Amino acid sequence: MGKFDTSSPRQAQVDAKAVRRQVRSILHSLDRMRSSEAYWQVGAVANEVRQLLEQGWTLIQADDGRSALALLEAITEAYVADWTNLDDSDGEASGFFQDLGPIWTEALLSVDLSSRERKVWASKLETWQREIDDYGVEEVFEAAHEAALRGWDDPQLQHVLQGTDIENDSWDGEVSEVTVARLHILERRGRLQEYLHLARAQGQNEAYVAMLVRLGRTQEAVAYGRAHLETANEALTLARGLYDRGEREQGLQIAEEGLRLQGPKVSLAKWLRDEAATMGEETRALTAAEVAFREELSLANYLRVAEIAGEQWPERRANLLEYVRHTKSYVPRGQVDVFLHEGLIDDAIAAVEPKATHTLVERVVDAAMQSHPAWVIKVCRQQAEPFMDEGKAQYYRTAANWLAKARTAYRNMGREEEWRTYLSELLDRHQRKYKLVPMLEALRR
Repeated sequence: MGKFDTSSPRQAQVDAKAVRRQVRSILHSLDRMRSSEAYWQVGAVANEVRQLLEQGWTLIQADDGRSALALLEAITEAYVADWTNLDDSDGEASGFFQDLGPIWTEALLSVDLSSRERKVWASKLETWQREIDDYGVEEVFEAAHEAALRGWDDPQLQHVLQGTDIENDSWDGEVSEVTVARLHILERRGRLQEYLHLARAQGQNEAYVAMLVRLGRTQEAVAYGRAHLETANEALTLARGLYDRGEREQGLQIAEEGLRLQGPKVSLAKWLRDEAATMGEETRALTAAEVAFREELSLANYLRVAEIAGEQWPERRANLLEYVRHTKSYVPRGQVDVFLHEGLIDDAIAAVEPKATHTLVERVVDAAMQSHPAWVIKVCRQQAEPFMDEGKAQYYRTAANWLAKARTAYRNMGREEEWRTYLSELLDRHQRKYKLVPMLEALRR
């Protein structure tokens, strides 16, 4: 096989100077804002430059790699030069570089570059990387640099693409990002057998089995998948592909087996749950539904188990509630949703203690107002008092809202006088806080 043909059928005209001006204009659009205002706009600025990157992907998809390179060079030069003018406290400005790496890698492999051209591009990538290294933005262009140096005419790579038997140590491989870019290009060009050879050689198992299914080689895909797939998400890709081609039973079997693999299982479990339920496979659907709930504790997943379980629901419900009680989380939204749905106020209270978000605590407070007023009083005071004691004027209205809930709870318990005494103490303590006092006075009503 000769050199890989990456010639472009047509080329768009890229005005590099105009692109640089546009990127500079975007990056300096916050210059006249106060820093406190500009801070909140950094993400929007980075996203505006990302929109220019989308033009690069469009050119790549159209096999116009040279125009894509011209566009990317202009964007990258301008961004590297001026991005430090932005406040990167939240990593939004530097986060843009993570989008640059993959598109550079694929663009460089989409063009039939000479050896000299590849060295020139590799040198430019090295220069840009050195400039951003000083700011802790590392290895952005690592894969693109490797793609620039290697291109397609590496003899070892050519052997792999042809599926030629070679010595085990003669192909030293490459970083996965480069292989992924190559696979995109091979697929786009219809070089599907070469796609399979490369995917298999590089251990891109998910891509390999997906392509086998696409080519109708389903039994081969199933056999290979059972032997090589390692994660639940890889199994989902194969299961979904088989199912969509009409191999529904095999798709469900692969999904079941995938639940025993490594990695997050919620997407696979949900898919198996819903497809098995559609086919009337209730046992499979119920097992998958419970896995989905345990992987992603939410009311929606809980109700789905109830829907599928039918007559088995009382037993399943008891087991799931016990699981929820013993599952701790910094943000126990799912636990609170389930317990409030079931009217289990004591469990909901336990879920938000000792400390949960204000929003979750408020939901439980509202639900517990009639049944647990003493707890409501305690927790509302705990929420309100720090705002007042620390003089956080921007939160006085929030504090007053918490105190209004406490007032309702005091009255539900017939402890009106105790409430009035407490309110008077607050007024005495905070009498110099002129913004707070009117809000407290309003609570006398």
